[in-house]
Amino acid sequence: MTGTAAAEGPARTWRSAAGAWLGIGTAPGTLVLGAQVGGRHDGALPLVVLVAGGTVMCALLAAQGRRGLRPPAGENATLSELSPRYLPPLTERAVTGLLAVAMVGWFGFNVGLGGGAVAALTGLPDVAGVLVLSVPIVAVLLAGGGRWNTVALLTTLVAIALIAVVAVRLAPPSPPVTLSADGSPLVLAADLAGYIGYVSVFAVRAPDFTAGLRGRGDLWWCVGLLVGPALAATVVGAGLAASTGSTDVVAALAGPDGLPVANLFVAASVIAPTLAAVHSGVFAVHRFAPRLPNVAAVLVLAVPGAVLAAVRVDRLLLTWLTLLAAVLPALIPPMTAEALRRHRHRRTTGRSADPLSVQAASPGAPELRELKARAAAGVDAVGHPRRTRARAHAPPAEATPSDTDGTPAPPERKRPASMADGTRRYVSTWLWAPGAALALGLTLAGFAAAAPAGLAVSALATVTHSTLARARRIRS
Repeated sequence: MTGTAAAEGPARTWRSAAGAWLGIGTAPGTLVLGAQVGGRHDGALPLVVLVAGGTVMCALLAAQGRRGLRPPAGENATLSELSPRYLPPLTERAVTGLLAVAMVGWFGFNVGLGGGAVAALTGLPDVAGVLVLSVPIVAVLLAGGGRWNTVALLTTLVAIALIAVVAVRLAPPSPPVTLSADGSPLVLAADLAGYIGYVSVFAVRAPDFTAGLRGRGDLWWCVGLLVGPALAATVVGAGLAASTGSTDVVAALAGPDGLPVANLFVAASVIAPTLAAVHSGVFAVHRFAPRLPNVAAVLVLAVPGAVLAAVRVDRLLLTWLTLLAAVLPALIPPMTAEALRRHRHRRTTGRSADPLSVQAASPGAPELRELKARAAAGVDAVGHPRRTRARAHAPPAEATPSDTDGTPAPPERKRPASMADGTRRYVSTWLWAPGAALALGLTLAGFAAAAPAGLAVSALATVTHSTLARARRIRS
C-alpha cells in the first residue's frame, strides 16, 4: 500500500496490519535465534539480554514505524516515498541496495531452514529439499501479491502452532531464562546484537507496514504483536537447545530426543516470512530498475537466495544477524531526529508538512484536490499563472547555452518539496555512516560485540548534532 492510496482510503487500524507483524514475531527464525544465543549460555537466556533486546527492538520499530502513520502523528508514507525526502540520492540508493541484499539473505535463511526440514522428513539431500520448497514459493510470488496473503496468514498460524508444540513437548528440565548475567559484557553485547539484527530490516521498512494507520495506539499494538511473541519464541528456542543439546533446530527436532513431525511445521512456517521478504525486496529492486517486470525482480532475489539456502546459511543465523545489526539500525536515529525537527517546525509555524499531500479524507479535501489540479496546470489558487523566481546564481537568459550554441541546458535536479525553505533537509550521512562502517569493520574482524556500536555511535552523533543545532538557534 502506498501512502497516496492510504490517504485516499479510510484510516486503517492495527488489525489490518497485524498479519505482517505477527508473522515476523512468530517466524521460525526466532526459535533459531533463541537456540543459538542459548547455546552460548548452556541453554539459559540471560534475562538482561531479553529485557535489553526487547527494549531496543521496540524503540527501533516504533521510531521508524511512526513515519507511516497518518498526520499529525506521522507522514502517511511508505519507505520508498520517505527515502527521497530524508536521504541524499546517493545515500538513498546505497540504503536501497543494502535492503535488497538483506532480503536475499532472508530468503536464503528461510528457505534453507525449511528445505532442511523437508530433507529431514523425506530423507532427501538438503539441496533437493531446498528445491522442493523454493519452487512453489516462487510460483506463488509470481502469481501475484493478492494471492499469497491467505497463504501467509495460514502459515503464520502454523508457526504459532510449532512454537506451542515445541514449548510443551520438548520443555527443558529447568527454566530456560536465568536472572544471572552469565558471560562477560562482550558476550552479552554479542547476544544483544542478535536481537537487534533480527528486526533491523523490518524496522527500517516499518513505514511500509504502518502507512495509513490511525495513530500511535495502533502502532504500539503492532510493535507488541512482533516483539512479545519474538521474545517468547526465543525462550522456547533456548529451551529446545537445552533439552536436546543442539542449536540446530532441524537436527534437534529430527533427533532421537526430538519431535520429527515438527519439521513439517518448520517447512510450512517459513513460507510467510519468505513471501514478505521477497515482496519488500521487489520494491528495492524496482528503485534501481523501475521498468523491470515483477517476474524478473522476483527472480533477481530468489535465485541467489536459493543458492544461499542450498548451502544452509540458516546455520549461521547469529552471524548474519550480527552483520545486519552493525549496519542498518544506525540509519534510524538521525531519520527520527529529523522527523521530530520537522514536526516541531510545522507546529511552530502552523504549516502542514506538504499542503498538497494532506489526507484526502480530512476536512477541506475537495479544496486541496482543486489546489493540486491548479498546481499541475501551472496556475495559482485564483487562476493566475504561477510566477517562478529566478535563482540568484542563475545566468541571465541571454547567456544560457541553449541561446548561444543551440545545446539544450541540462535539466535541474528537483529537490523535495519544502527543502529550499528549511522545512525539510536531508539527513547528514556523517551522522550514521561512520558508526555503521566502524561496527561493520569490527564485526567482520571477529568482534561480534561491536555490532551494536553502530547504533550507539549514530544515536550519540545525532543527539550531539541536535544539541549543537539547538544551541546555535538560541544564540541567533
